[in-house]
Amino acid sequence: MTSLNNRVSLMDINLSAEFRSQLESLKRAGRPIISLNVGEPDFNTPEHICQAAIEAIEQGFTKYTPVEGIYELREAICTKFREENNVEYTPADIIVSTGAKQVLANALYAICNEGDEVLIPTPCWGSYPEMVKLIGATPVFVNTEEPGGAVLTADKIKQHITDKTKAIILNNPHNPTGAVYDRELLREIGNLAHEGNFYVISDEVYEYLAYEGEFFSMASISSDIKAKTITVNGLSKAFAMTGWRVGYAAGPKQVIDAMRLIQSYTTSNMNSISQKAAVAALSGSKESVDHMVREFDRRRRFIVQRLQQMQGISCLTPRGAFYIMVNVAAFFGKSYKDCMIRNSMDFSMYILNETNVLMSPGVIFMAPDYVRISYSNSLENLEIAMDRMEKALRLLTD
Repeated sequence: MTSLNNRVSLMDINLSAEFRSQLESLKRAGRPIISLNVGEPDFNTPEHICQAAIEAIEQGFTKYTPVEGIYELREAICTKFREENNVEYTPADIIVSTGAKQVLANALYAICNEGDEVLIPTPCWGSYPEMVKLIGATPVFVNTEEPGGAVLTADKIKQHITDKTKAIILNNPHNPTGAVYDRELLREIGNLAHEGNFYVISDEVYEYLAYEGEFFSMASISSDIKAKTITVNGLSKAFAMTGWRVGYAAGPKQVIDAMRLIQSYTTSNMNSISQKAAVAALSGSKESVDHMVREFDRRRRFIVQRLQQMQGISCLTPRGAFYIMVNVAAFFGKSYKDCMIRNSMDFSMYILNETNVLMSPGVIFMAPDYVRISYSNSLENLEIAMDRMEKALRLLTD
């Protein structure tokens, strides 16, 4: 058999994607699954955004566009940065792509050479290290876990900086922990990048979902830090547009130009209709976003209260995004019938099989003692899921 690219063999199975496929199969089989594993709002895309897409189709806006995206959209992104983040960009500093995930991959391809190192604070979104491996660079993990939760500091990052460090990937607000980083920490990290001559890839896709503490965009901290920052964002989370695949980046022009070149030979321009919808999202009313954020906050407070009442469960209150990390290590070594809980994967499968509630094992996020619960589901479903989970936990014995 003809061999495959060696880099593919270095990549781990995408467990998040496997769980999504499993979820679809279970639902087809008639299982009444409550999905708490997917990072996807349960709201519909706001009507004015959908209407803009319909108008684009009716007006025949269905052709190729410039690789980097239509000027109107890039201009709207610049306006958003100026008015909401106090950062000045020109349309030449912007590229739009097929989702924030493609933006991240393009950025890494643009700046990294084989053997370069990319710092990744853990726990982390599972795609980060695999993207780094795919381009031939090396992920270097900055472990932030401490008793009681995950804490990121500049000192922890500094310990891992070498002459091979090309970038750090910073997710704020954070998936999976829900952390929101303050201005001083961002300044300290940004100064490390400026002094060490490496980039900050600032993934800000959960920007609008900050419930406690103010959100600060990394590039807004100072001009020196902005010069080393590649800001990644998208419309999937706050605008309930996951299927529209709208992502964008802003950064140093030489990096954006390199990302444009890479994109020109791979996917080319993103969906033309989604670009018109994105203009409407960024330029129109944020009333629907505000409504979603209030509802996510209500769910957040509910699920924290319920989980903290369960014996053996420990968790901290997330301050942003729509996830909560739950330490389930107290259940390792326990069993029910023929099911033995040895790790977070076993725990997740036990809860799924016993309760029809699907959550993500922490191993996906390099947090093996945890599971991640997404509260981007209705309050009614969350109440049912917590009742089922609490009942299932009582069945486990030593």
